[in-house]
Amino acid sequence: MERPLTHRIRWGVALVAGIALTGACSAAAQQAPSAARPGGAHPAADHHAAPLWRADPAKGTAAFEGVETKPGSVKVVDDPTGKHGKSYQLHTSGDKIDGPTRVRVETRGHRTANGPLRFSKEGDVYYIGWRSMWGPLPTQKGGWVVLWQLKDYGSGAATPPLSLRARGDGLVDLEYADPKLKTTRLWHTPLALNTWHDFVIGIKVSKDPAKGWVRLWHDGAAQKLPGGVEQYPAATLRADWVTDKWGVYRSDTVKGQATAWLNGPAVGRSYGDVAPTG
Repeated sequence: MERPLTHRIRWGVALVAGIALTGACSAAAQQAPSAARPGGAHPAADHHAAPLWRADPAKGTAAFEGVETKPGSVKVVDDPTGKHGKSYQLHTSGDKIDGPTRVRVETRGHRTANGPLRFSKEGDVYYIGWRSMWGPLPTQKGGWVVLWQLKDYGSGAATPPLSLRARGDGLVDLEYADPKLKTTRLWHTPLALNTWHDFVIGIKVSKDPAKGWVRLWHDGAAQKLPGGVEQYPAATLRADWVTDKWGVYRSDTVKGQATAWLNGPAVGRSYGDVAPTG
């Protein structure tokens, strides 16, 4: 008389165990990152949310904390290639305004409804995305032109931790300066004028080079940095805070008019929040 009941109990136990195992496998599958992601991206690339900041050309330069035109102008114009709509044109005549002041035309920082967005908190992670085109852009061997920089401000400000530079060698490169101001070329590619290129830079904010890091995507593909890694250890915070600057800033040996075009600059918490599209 007990055998049918025992059979039913065993069957019920097996069913419950099977349901539990299926649930565990499903949860594990949801938590495990995909082994293959487009463009060499990591799990953050799957996240898509509204960026923390995006420059709206309809608001002109009000999207930025400030602009520096020494000398030059920052205007909203139609993309001269006809591909990406309204864009920022940063142009300098190339004539110095005085002896000590280097030629510079740059945007500075990010203005939001809650005030300036600055990178200052240890452990914060940010992604900065944009599309750039340059031309004309005079360069000279032995000189340099900074096209983007993560600039430090406040007490102890000295040299930008990160900067995108053209040096007259036919390349554009990403340079890292450590807390002792030792510089390392993290990456380079041929400098192409009059054509758009996409950039995303990811940073973990820290004054400790063992805790901070930098990542780079160029035209949608994750780039290898020194040592063959995609995430390079770096002290990305210096002085009191750091923030972005786009445009043209150059050494005195470089002469002539220059124009930097900027489209879709944004700051967010993931690659997917800021990667240029369209």
